[in-house]
Amino acid sequence: MEGRTTAEDSDRPAERAQATDASQAPADPWRAFLDPADGTEFLNGWLAIAGARIETAQAGVLFLRGDAGRLGVAALWQVGTAGTERHVALAEALLRKPEPLLQRGESDTLLGYPIDSGGVVQGVLVLSLASHPDGAAMRRLMRELHWSCGWIEARLMQGQAALGRKQASSAQLLTGLLAACDAHERFDGAALALVNAIPDLTGFDLAALGMLRRGRVRLEALSRVAAFGRKTGRVAAIEAAMDETLAQVSPVTWPAPEGERQMIDVAHRALGRDLGAGALISAPLLVRGQPVGVLLLERGREGGEAVALAEGTVEELQLVAAALAPLLKAKHDERRLLSGRLRDWAGRGLSAVFGRRPAITLGALVLAIALTLPFVIRTDLRVRADATVEGSEQQAAVAPVDGFLAEAPARAGQVVQAGAVLARLDSRDLELEAAAAAARVSEARQALREALAGGDRASAAVANADLAEARASASLIDGRLARLTITAPIDGLIVSGDLSQRIGAPVGRGDTLFEVAAQDGWRLRIDVSEYDLGLVTRGQEGHAVLVGLPDAPVSFAVQSIAAVSEPGDGENRFRIEALVRDPPPGLRPGMEGVAKIVAGETSLAMAWLRGTLLRMKLLLWTWLP
Repeated sequence: MEGRTTAEDSDRPAERAQATDASQAPADPWRAFLDPADGTEFLNGWLAIAGARIETAQAGVLFLRGDAGRLGVAALWQVGTAGTERHVALAEALLRKPEPLLQRGESDTLLGYPIDSGGVVQGVLVLSLASHPDGAAMRRLMRELHWSCGWIEARLMQGQAALGRKQASSAQLLTGLLAACDAHERFDGAALALVNAIPDLTGFDLAALGMLRRGRVRLEALSRVAAFGRKTGRVAAIEAAMDETLAQVSPVTWPAPEGERQMIDVAHRALGRDLGAGALISAPLLVRGQPVGVLLLERGREGGEAVALAEGTVEELQLVAAALAPLLKAKHDERRLLSGRLRDWAGRGLSAVFGRRPAITLGALVLAIALTLPFVIRTDLRVRADATVEGSEQQAAVAPVDGFLAEAPARAGQVVQAGAVLARLDSRDLELEAAAAAARVSEARQALREALAGGDRASAAVANADLAEARASASLIDGRLARLTITAPIDGLIVSGDLSQRIGAPVGRGDTLFEVAAQDGWRLRIDVSEYDLGLVTRGQEGHAVLVGLPDAPVSFAVQSIAAVSEPGDGENRFRIEALVRDPPPGLRPGMEGVAKIVAGETSLAMAWLRGTLLRMKLLLWTWLP
């Protein structure tokens, strides 16, 4: 990993040839072969020379393996890219069976020759021959191809040797950096040793290490600087560049190399101007895919000009960052008080008390204590059940007669006085009935007068009975008219009933229109499961937490236990009435919550397991004969 541009185009000829148009032969093959500008020119010159040395050769195609391991066209001689279908098919056949192969065609003969390097076919040369070679001509042709392809094999071996040297150099660099970082037990010393070793081993002029803390990168170490002020502008610029790298979770290079994806480098440009740098490169430190810090390198200008980084520098820096990240994160975490130093001190103390393996001994001790404590600790045995708030006195206002709703000024939530109007029914039908009843009374009275005037006692008796009946009917209708106004039976709060949207709707005799609860006392309706009923007795106390008043527990005392159960949630429940003591402000009828009745004292384990043990006993009783 160096801060200079180096070119080894000959090491990867297939890659270079695939990226260019190799259909044009060089004007001077020998110059291209002896003094090539790049690998593509060397291969084109070699193919032109090799083809010209074979008398019957008309055209040729050289295939070499690329970085992906697949064959690609590396050089062409007297043939265009569009005319290589037969050559490609013959090259693929040679990969399956790597030995010289002749393929006779209508106008020419194709000869395929495998190029072997290290026991692996690294390339294939396919020549188009004007005539099919016989035995002697074939031997001369093979001898010529053997000598010619030796240049390609040597070139490939040079590339492999250069790759090996590069890998060895990378391994040596990585080993040196890991050794410098691991030479110190504390993070501060390791970070400073690392950034000081990087310029000596890589050729960069400055190295900086930043670690992620509370969502931002903080500069931890700067090469050849023992201490630095965190509030200086240069430190802020370095941390801004590191934040920029961390936000993209990808290496950032400035100036950006040509032909590569452009990264956001605003902070890097500003840092480069501040430092007067020739080049900057930074890479994130990743641990299991999560960023933990940033490593930033700087190279100074050469002659006042920017410096282009050597090819492969980004990949090599990523390799170094991937190897150093876990070690740096572990040392950085150990610097923290709770998760680092305090844990280290605790570990040393436990080792002194429990021996070389304190974790096993301490774990067994903690487990034993955790299993024993629930059976030793005493606590209240409490019965849990659903609870609903009700008024101590609650009465209903019902419809006295069948009719239609004419007026409903009251609704749920209002506080009313006894006798206050809650609703009125329509009186028109009853008024008509009252008029008809009055007419029948007048008719019966007139009949009685006529009978008395005529001295007819029998008719007078009948008329007198009809008059009494008409008067009774009229009195009944008047009573019904007097009860059309529905009033509050007691002082209190209307807990149900809102008829404002039902004006004109019919109501039946006995229908509950309103419920009024007195506010001078409250009670709880607690639905206790039959599994817990045996623990509840009159006079027991407890507390209830309501959904509407979670911060104000309601204390109560059990008053009565119902003898009849009601089904609910898959089990039978018995209703228990409890008197509320010291009701909190804001208590309203209908509020629901959870009540817990104190039913004695027991161990913590029995309080947890009582319900499960009871159900298991019933299950065993059911199964046992």
